[in-house]
Amino acid sequence: MYDPKVYYRSVYSGFDILPIKLSIRSVCIMDLTEKQTDVYNSFMPEVLKISRHAARRFLIDSFAANGFQTLPDIPAALARLEFVQMDSINVCGRIHDLVLWSRVADYKPADLHNFLYETSPRPAFEYYFPNLCILPTPELPYFRRKMEANRDSASRWGRMTEQEREVADRLFARTDNEGSLRTRTNSDEDGHTVSGWGTRTRVASFVAEKLYWQGHLGIAKREGFERHFDRIERLYHTDLLTCPLPDEKESAAFLLKKRLRGSRLFRRRLKDAGLLKPDDIVNVQVEGGYRCQVLAEDVERLEKAESLPVSDDVLLLAPLDPVVYDRARTRALFDFDYIWEVYTPLAKRRWGYYVMPLLQGERLIGRVDPKIDRKTKTLHVNSLTFEEGVNATEVLPAVTERLQDFATFLGADKVVTKTE
Repeated sequence: MYDPKVYYRSVYSGFDILPIKLSIRSVCIMDLTEKQTDVYNSFMPEVLKISRHAARRFLIDSFAANGFQTLPDIPAALARLEFVQMDSINVCGRIHDLVLWSRVADYKPADLHNFLYETSPRPAFEYYFPNLCILPTPELPYFRRKMEANRDSASRWGRMTEQEREVADRLFARTDNEGSLRTRTNSDEDGHTVSGWGTRTRVASFVAEKLYWQGHLGIAKREGFERHFDRIERLYHTDLLTCPLPDEKESAAFLLKKRLRGSRLFRRRLKDAGLLKPDDIVNVQVEGGYRCQVLAEDVERLEKAESLPVSDDVLLLAPLDPVVYDRARTRALFDFDYIWEVYTPLAKRRWGYYVMPLLQGERLIGRVDPKIDRKTKTLHVNSLTFEEGVNATEVLPAVTERLQDFATFLGADKVVTKTE
């Protein structure tokens, strides 16, 4: 292990030589660039060296992407992935549905609704981690600590003003009298404010969101993607809401490990350095020079990953699928440059508005830009492109089959490709 003193190292970055000062104190609070992280990693002598084949197969197996719909149900997917990120955009299905459709046998969006809102006791809940995610209900106490900390924070979602407390009391009274409240039914009587997205919103809706962040309200159900809020004690078992909370350090370590498991091969943030034991994380160097880390619990699987079998099935990956979520890792390990261009201006888009990567075996073979026309029940393929070196003639039948499966999932009767 490196000597806990101050180190100086120069890192070549572009045209500049940047002196980087690292210390035990500073590395706990600083986020460093990729090249600076490599410097930090160079102090750590124990490095696991693996091939790119092993890295790719390890990720694909970890994220249940080795074959189409290989998992039996949503609980199996949640256990494998740690969490499923949610998103409201619905061009050809929402991201959480797309992630589950590619993995869970015979998956339909109604399955997730029933899983989240119609099963008793509720097996999962929705909260920010850091984006909105589906999470296993037994882990709620670890998130309660975050929720309760928000109540006294100075953030936008933190401490209530006097006016907001009055609005909150009225919202609680309404849930007690009327049941769960739709987000859009909140009245204008309390005026308007600015939402977390910078848009104009009702004060009552903003306060409901704060109560959700703070763990007073939970999501009782959704219609479309619109939330219905209710008191959290009416949604989850009393034991989960009254049990002693894990202490702050235990909670932080648990959530950090959960986040790292959700990535599997990751670049650790140096500000997290003190949360885990030194032997909890192992440095990894992938063939070609990519450096990352892996949890020690995954080392044995990673060492054997080279021999993991791969499937010939084609998978359409959601834009925020865990296989491609880390863009830098995707470039380094798969030679695949991918950006979700939904927020990219039209003139600057390279691939398409809602482009989805195509995975076959251990290779990302191309990308497709789909859009569903629900009125005509037609899945439009705006573009379909393959990576250099991919034999389109060989892979096209499998891609066509999967696009037809996708159309069926979306309720479309036909697939129309605009470009060959």
